[in-house]
Parts: sequence; structure tokens; C-alpha cells
Amino acid sequence: MFFNTWLFGAFALVVVAVYAVAPARLRAYVLVLAGLAFYANAGPANLLLIVAATFATYGCARLLQSTAQGSRRFVLAGAAVAALVLILCYFKYARWLSAAFATVVPDWHVPVFGPLIAPLAISFFTFEFIHFIIEVRAGRIKEFSLKQFLVFALFFPTMVAGPIKRYRTFAPQIDGLRMAGGPELQTALYRIFLGLFKKIAIADPVMVFAQPIFHPDPSYTVGTYLVAMVAGSIKVYYDLGGYSDIAIGFGLLFGLRVPENFARPYLATNVLDFWQRWHMSLTSWVRDYVFVPLATHWRGGRGMRVAGVRLSVLACMFAVMIVIGIWHGAGWQFVIWGLWNGGCMAVYQLWRGGVARRIAWLRTPSPLLSVLSAGLTYASFTFGLGWIAAPTAADALSIYRTFF
Repeated sequence: MFFNTWLFGAFALVVVAVYAVAPARLRAYVLVLAGLAFYANAGPANLLLIVAATFATYGCARLLQSTAQGSRRFVLAGAAVAALVLILCYFKYARWLSAAFATVVPDWHVPVFGPLIAPLAISFFTFEFIHFIIEVRAGRIKEFSLKQFLVFALFFPTMVAGPIKRYRTFAPQIDGLRMAGGPELQTALYRIFLGLFKKIAIADPVMVFAQPIFHPDPSYTVGTYLVAMVAGSIKVYYDLGGYSDIAIGFGLLFGLRVPENFARPYLATNVLDFWQRWHMSLTSWVRDYVFVPLATHWRGGRGMRVAGVRLSVLACMFAVMIVIGIWHGAGWQFVIWGLWNGGCMAVYQLWRGGVARRIAWLRTPSPLLSVLSAGLTYASFTFGLGWIAAPTAADALSIYRTFF
């Protein structure tokens, strides 16, 4: 059920009306039932999956809370996280990986298995559940109830395209649920209609110009692909940004704040700054649960350095960007897209440590340097879009062959 459909419009009106007249003590359950109904539209099997994962995660968190011994808590949390990762891998990546393996070793007759289409929001809710388990195990989440967790897990505005919520900032708001009024209501409606405008008036129409990178053809020229990449950058930003605005707006309507997801990323003056502004709830999740653990693990040794940058840090950056890449989709093109962005980060780090720090005027802020830096940052991201826009890695490669 996409936000820019009449079906969702009718669904949202009913939910808002029921929520507005419901007693305060029942509003959490209205949101839970709305989330179940929203997810049921994707199919009974999908609904069963998210309900089972929700209760299993909550049950595991309760076991963690009652388990005092450190080693047992570690094993229990590790098993829960591994189970969630396996669920994500099976439903989203099993078909791609088994097909790739069968192609590499055809004599083994490896069966291709896994669903053709991943269940709705599986990337979002598994990441939220993994975060919840890790935080409970670390003792940063000490108090939680089934009602709070159900609202957290089944909050329908964030199911389609996020943002990825954090339990510690989301859950405390649940006990004081209320319908927005006054300036808050105006802000909520503004964000909803702004999001719809971004999606319907900008992202969807510009798809006409972005079409070549989504459906490559040997007849297209370099100029055609360049225009398509720029159009693609507009589409993906206003598409994701529009959905995030709608989710944030509905959150405000229900008296709940969810995290912002975009902060003018195309004005970023370097790639590190860009990824702190782009899909911020995802990049902060990967930073906290992938980059920081890896970097902490490798921090003990002195390690080799290039241009003042530890190679272990660069390796962590590549790992982070590969995770972000395959989080977006199953296919080698998403791995390559992750490597592309990891490479851009590595180049920037080496440039900053090996060149920029030795040249005074590069360290001195100036409008011209900021414009050039922002343009180069935007170009690096936009040029890489062909990898995730094209249907397959071979199609994406055909795009980039045109440039050389």
C-alpha cells in the first residue's frame, strides 16, 4: 500500500478518524491494529512473518532482561540477532545468492530457492529489531512493555520507506499519545502534503528523463545517460524524501516524532558529509552497529597507514558501504554500488590526509572551494546511480561502457 494511492488515502482517513475519537488509553491499540491492517494488504504470509518476528523479538528481549550472567546474555542476544539476519537473508537474498552459486558451479546442480519478491518492509523491521536486541543486551534499554513494542514494531507510516526508528527515542512518547492540534497539526499536514508533492509532482514525472539508466539500451549515448543520471538523482531524492516527509507528518499527526531522514545532502561538500545527510536513519544505524564494532575491534593494533589514514578504517568504510548497498537490494550491482561509494570515501580520506592538509588554501574555507567540493560530491554520487538503477549488473556495466 503506497502512500500516493487512493487506497492508502482512504485507509489513512479511517485510521485518523478512529484515532481522533478513541480514548487516550486505546490509541496505542488503534495504531497496532492499523499497522496489522496495513501489513495485511501485502498478503497473509507477510502478516504472519512480521507478527511472528515481533513476538519472537519481544520474547527474546524479556529473556535477556531476566538473564544475569554475561556469557548467557551474549549467546542469547547473538542467537536472536543471527536469527533476524537469517530471516532477512532468506527472504531478500536467498534467490540471488543461490542463483549466483548455481551459475558458478553448474555441475553441482544447486537448486535456486527463496521468494521472488521480499516481504514488505523486511529490511526496515529487521534492522529495528536487531537494534532493539542489541540495546537491551547492552543495558541501554531497561524498561519496555508489550504495548510499547507493538506500536514501535507495527507503526505503519514508517513501514514503506522508513525512517528507521530507535526504541529509546520512540517508545517514551507512546504513553502520552494524542491527536495533533494547532501549530503541530499544521506542521503535520504540511509535511504530509509536501511529501506527496515531492513524490507526485517531482519524482514521478522526472522518471521520464531517468528512464535510460533504469532500462539501458545500446542506442543511448553518453549525453543521454548523463541526463538520465541527473534525473535519477532528482527522482531518488524526492522519492525517498517524499516518503520520509509523509511518514514524519503522520507521526506528528499521532503525536509521535520519528527521525528526520534527509538534510539537504546535495549541498554536502564531501562524501563523508553527504552520507551524514543522506538516509540518515540508515547510515547512523550502520555506523553504530557495523562501523563502530569493526573499528573498535581493529583499533588495538597500530596498523598500516596511508596518507595518515589507517587501512583498517578504510576497510571499515568499505564494509559499511557494502552493507548499505545490499540493504537496498539483492544483486551484484548493489555490491558494486557499495564498493563505488566506499571507494569515493577512501579517495576523499586519502586526499584529506595526504594532500589537503599540506596545502594551505585547500584548508581555508572559500565560497568557490565549497561550490566545487559540493559539485564533485554530487557528481560522485550521481555517476554511481547507474549501478542500482539498472536491472542487473550486466545492464549497469553496459551503461558505463558507453563512457569509455
